[in-house]
Amino acid sequence: MSIPTSRLLDFSERPAFQDTRRRLVFCMCENEPGGLLGYLSLLKVDAVPLMLGTGLPTAQFQNLVSAYRPAFAWLPDNRVAEFSGGHVRLSHMGYSLVSAERDEVYAIDDSLALLLSTSGSTGTPKFVRLSHENILANAEAIGKYLGLTADERPITTLPPSYSYGLSIIHSHFLAGATIALTNKTFFDRGFWDFLKSSKVTSFGGVPYHYEMLKKLRFASMDLPSLRSLTQAGARMEPELTREFAELCKNKGIRYFSMYGQTEATARMSYLSPDKAIEKAGSIGRPIPGGAFWLEDEHGREIEGSDRAGELLYRGRNVSMGYAEGYQDLALGDERGGVLRTGDVARRDTDGDYYIVGRLKRFLKMFGHRINLQDVEAQLLAAGHAVVCGGQDDQLEVYLPQGSTEAGKLIKTKLVSDLKISPKAIRVYAVAELPRSDAGKVQYNKLKSLAGDALA
Repeated sequence: MSIPTSRLLDFSERPAFQDTRRRLVFCMCENEPGGLLGYLSLLKVDAVPLMLGTGLPTAQFQNLVSAYRPAFAWLPDNRVAEFSGGHVRLSHMGYSLVSAERDEVYAIDDSLALLLSTSGSTGTPKFVRLSHENILANAEAIGKYLGLTADERPITTLPPSYSYGLSIIHSHFLAGATIALTNKTFFDRGFWDFLKSSKVTSFGGVPYHYEMLKKLRFASMDLPSLRSLTQAGARMEPELTREFAELCKNKGIRYFSMYGQTEATARMSYLSPDKAIEKAGSIGRPIPGGAFWLEDEHGREIEGSDRAGELLYRGRNVSMGYAEGYQDLALGDERGGVLRTGDVARRDTDGDYYIVGRLKRFLKMFGHRINLQDVEAQLLAAGHAVVCGGQDDQLEVYLPQGSTEAGKLIKTKLVSDLKISPKAIRVYAVAELPRSDAGKVQYNKLKSLAGDALA
């Protein structure tokens, strides 16, 4: 269903929604008219939504209720009973606004506008605190570099509980565009039929989406209304990026590689389409109003080009900090507009940036630092698609549906390349890689899913 964003605000005038002003509201919704109608209404009345995916298990939902003590919940009708003891104030289009059994009043900072999880549907109580300014600044910047107008018509491909998916809604809503809402996936014939009938102009995806598009032979699809594709959410292999950049150029479609974190509301940088082929793998330059710089391990700014260091970002979209329970909602801005991304990057001579690893994705192997992302890339070049983890002096390699023969080949290569003892390497088979809603590998779950060591 396509909904012009100009029609979404009248709903908020209902008394039940007016009562949510400056109160915490658990907002569990999908890309459906009812769900997003409620979310946007909560923003309009100045409530504080905490976004949740509809796939969140009941036990985890109730743990979050205990930690945050929401005054209200906006959720699908079939989950109302999970908000124990609540009173239904309003029902509309498959969703209900429910007030809590006990009305607990606690302090909420005046700037706080939204809470987003960094971990998809895992149910962790750690959420990012976002201000009104964060949301507006990021939506404006995204609209500016994408050149969004009221003529745009994006289709939803990501859940609204995920910062990338929500940023698409925010930026297009601000531009006065019409959003084509669907929960269907690329593998549903109905998705492509809806995309064509709605004359969709753009969609976004994480690397997993682009891997699926390749399998679905996107190159042969006839989608005359499509004007732009965006990619963010995680690092995509440069080869796949270049493949889609070339494909889009041939089809007359703009292709944007982008970089962001929930801690920066959503977006921090983008690579303009004219550089997409030449600089595949780059995250480009900061969004309008933002700034990057690099620091070494001693906190000194790195000048010049092609030296790696931690990537730092400054901008109005940098979040206020984290929350792990209702007591933290009274906290003000703890970051002052500066975010240490935790990513290691380098800057080329043109001023474009490249992510080369994560600070936490380095191991010390007998005194030498090893970048796990580099190890994965070297093994991929040798024909082994793996994910690496472990701890200092113990490298762990996880091979989806791996065989003993492949495990031995991988171990032999790593011993030769890294010059380390075979005892310091373990290769495990996993049925499939655990991923979040955003398609990111959940490294903390790998060990629990692994079978016996292959090598």
